[in-house]
Amino acid sequence: MIKSIAIKSILVVELALCSAILSAQADISVLIIDSITREKIIGANIIVIDLNLKANTLKDGLAKFSKLPLGKHKFSFSYLGYEPVQKEVDITENETLIVSLHSKAYESHEIVIQGTRSNRSIAKTPTRVEVLTEEIEEATTMDPSKVAHLLSHSTGIQVQQTSATSNTANVRIQGLDGRYTQILKDGFPLYGGFSGSLSIMQIPPLDLRQVEYIKGGASTLYGGGAISGLINLISKEPMVDETILHLNMSQVGALDINVFNSRRLDNIGFTLLAQRNTHNAYDADRDGFSDLPELLKYNLNPKVVFYINPKNTLSIAASLTKETRQGGDMSLMKSETFTPSNFYKEKNESQRVTSQAMFEHKLNNNQTIFFRNSFNFFHRDLLIFPSFIEGEYKFAGNQTSSFSEVSFTQKKNKNILIGGLNFYTDHFSEIAQVNLSPRDEDRKTFGGFTNYTFDLSKKVFVESGLRADYVLNDKVYILPRLSALIQWTNRLTTRIGGGMGYRNASIFNQEAEIVGYKNVLAINRDKTRSEESYGANADIGYKLPLSDHSFLTLNQMFFYTALTNSLQLKTNPNNTLSFENIDGLVTSKGAESFIKLGVNDFTFFLGYTYTDAEIQANGIASEFTLTPRHSIKGDVLYSLPSQWRFGVDYEYKSSQKLSNGSYTQDYITFGAMAERYLDRWMFFGNIENIFDFRQTLNGRIISAPNNTPQFTEVWAPLDGLVINFGVRLKL
Repeated sequence: MIKSIAIKSILVVELALCSAILSAQADISVLIIDSITREKIIGANIIVIDLNLKANTLKDGLAKFSKLPLGKHKFSFSYLGYEPVQKEVDITENETLIVSLHSKAYESHEIVIQGTRSNRSIAKTPTRVEVLTEEIEEATTMDPSKVAHLLSHSTGIQVQQTSATSNTANVRIQGLDGRYTQILKDGFPLYGGFSGSLSIMQIPPLDLRQVEYIKGGASTLYGGGAISGLINLISKEPMVDETILHLNMSQVGALDINVFNSRRLDNIGFTLLAQRNTHNAYDADRDGFSDLPELLKYNLNPKVVFYINPKNTLSIAASLTKETRQGGDMSLMKSETFTPSNFYKEKNESQRVTSQAMFEHKLNNNQTIFFRNSFNFFHRDLLIFPSFIEGEYKFAGNQTSSFSEVSFTQKKNKNILIGGLNFYTDHFSEIAQVNLSPRDEDRKTFGGFTNYTFDLSKKVFVESGLRADYVLNDKVYILPRLSALIQWTNRLTTRIGGGMGYRNASIFNQEAEIVGYKNVLAINRDKTRSEESYGANADIGYKLPLSDHSFLTLNQMFFYTALTNSLQLKTNPNNTLSFENIDGLVTSKGAESFIKLGVNDFTFFLGYTYTDAEIQANGIASEFTLTPRHSIKGDVLYSLPSQWRFGVDYEYKSSQKLSNGSYTQDYITFGAMAERYLDRWMFFGNIENIFDFRQTLNGRIISAPNNTPQFTEVWAPLDGLVINFGVRLKL
């Protein structure tokens, strides 16, 4: 009897323990939403890291975990195109967790385009626009000091180095010279003229959230200069609180210290990027001349947004940059002693101050007025020691420019009408003049524009634009533009568009930059006309979701651009140089193809560009220099959310014509990167040009007349293999 009672007591205790254990568990549902739109995200990944449990959100946006032990557990939440989130959750009862993910605007989601002014999603924008979002973080890992690496991610884009020793460069789109590319920051034209060759080497990527490319004539949108296209760099908004500390160094002498901070209070938000970038002069081929310059650069980018009330928003931003970069004879990087054998040096000292202000006033839900103003001050001293006998040559000046605009936007149903007026000034004042007439430039442009985007039917969307610019003491330029989007199905689309453009004649071109503006005469305004263009492009795109975690994107584009009155630098009988209009046509035509495939945690990209660019003058056609007819870019990326990311990229360029009529060899380069995430830490490493291909393996970069690298055309990497590594901490 006693034994039976004991057994029953034990069973009761065991049942009580089991009940306690069962009651120490909970059922958890997780709802993942977009932090901005508040829409449910389907297919998001949720991992309970300490329990190694995984789930995905279903059609209702929910993922469910049954019978999780009570207590603290570490969760990971992620989805393609969104910033991954890790957080510790204390589970005490059955509950539903609501988690917001901050969008990186992955292409399968609603990406809002700003460059076309209509602020439509990319899926409904008739103008062909390419957008980079998640590539920004990768490019920041590779080089946080400048956007040059980031801008080369797209097919048809070439970053062309203009100096073999100081590493200045510009951006070429579809084979055309860099002077035909317009670079904007948040829709403000800030980076042209005298500052153009340094712009992409000074703009940092760490505070960017989106980069937009519009290829082909786009002067209708923002005025003269965008003949081959425009690049709009869009900075981060203070939507979330974050502080990022980013440290980077390399085996070739780079050290980058970067801090980004973003805060949002009730009615005010601000972002701040602060940088210090240094680089030792580096001679990859040991020929005595620098292949990477000695560099000291400071950047400070503050931005404040006042959310005054639901109808009024004021944004004020600034950028301050101070840089010293010098290259040349390596012995002169350590000593200022010039000798007949060691004399060549190129030094750039520059300061840039820019401001941007935008006020947005909503009249009602459908009508908005925008006021924009920007100011840019740029000072640059360019010193070159071309020969021991000639000594120092200096070209220096101040560039001041401003941009003011008032515009009105009206939305009715799905139609968007935009109209506005703007006033653009650009003044260059030379400081040191040597035996030449003044080369000051002054331009004032009054512009008016209208842009109308409408749905012609459920499958056809049209965007039309017209701009009229009056350039003081020149003439009126009428620039029409028309684009159309046809959605044959939800997966198959066609875009076709075209427009006209112009660029005012200026000495600030790549040819003058190479010679350091020495003996380059001022533009003869009585004889020299502005460069003008017309062009069109068309593409076919196909998107196929293969599964919840796989997709396929295909795109085929064809382009054509023609220029009249193109400028060429010619040598005069007295050995001076002057820019003159050629009597002929400059054309660039070709095709771009790309395929992007995502399979679970893998993403594959392959892009091919065919470019046929030539000058037709006096009945003779000649091929563009430094323009590969065939180029291929590709990469493979593996991403394990909140843990690892690995990538391999490659680039192939076919033979390029040089100015002496000879042709280079074709070549291919490879790179690799790895990132490791540990809570708030991210450790990274990157290898560029793994197999150390260098232009100097095919001949020295010494060129006539002074046996220096000054006039050397750069067609391949000079720095060879580069390894950089560092850490990023989110506070």
